[in-house]
Amino acid sequence: MKSSFKLYVCAAIALGLTACQSSKPYNGVAGYQVENQTSDTATLSYTLAGRQDRAQDEQKLQHACQKVLGANKTYRLSILSSNEIVNQNTQADEQYGRQIGNSRTSFGLSNTPDLHNNDNLATREALNARPSTLRVIRYTCA
Repeated sequence: MKSSFKLYVCAAIALGLTACQSSKPYNGVAGYQVENQTSDTATLSYTLAGRQDRAQDEQKLQHACQKVLGANKTYRLSILSSNEIVNQNTQADEQYGRQIGNSRTSFGLSNTPDLHNNDNLATREALNARPSTLRVIRYTCA
């Protein structure tokens, strides 16, 4: 009885982790959009943020096809175009530090008294880091 319960718990955790890594509809930053769809083919536009990893990207594209056309099949992917665009959501938070001219160089004191008195400036900036470019891949699934 205990071993079957442990098996059920492990299966639930694995299912939860799988759901967290699934592809998602476009949310303004990343995800896929359906451009055209028939019963057995679809043209999708997928916006990817982050590093380029061919295997992981292909898995995301395949998963988006399976969500649109059906999950029981592996689809043939044909890349139509791949472009890099500027990420509009990377806005410098100028509340902390000072901007020097038109450069991206800034300086600040990590222990200045403000609302975030116990935070470290470098840690806060690292947590708020966003990629400066996004990749938009247009492709067809068949």
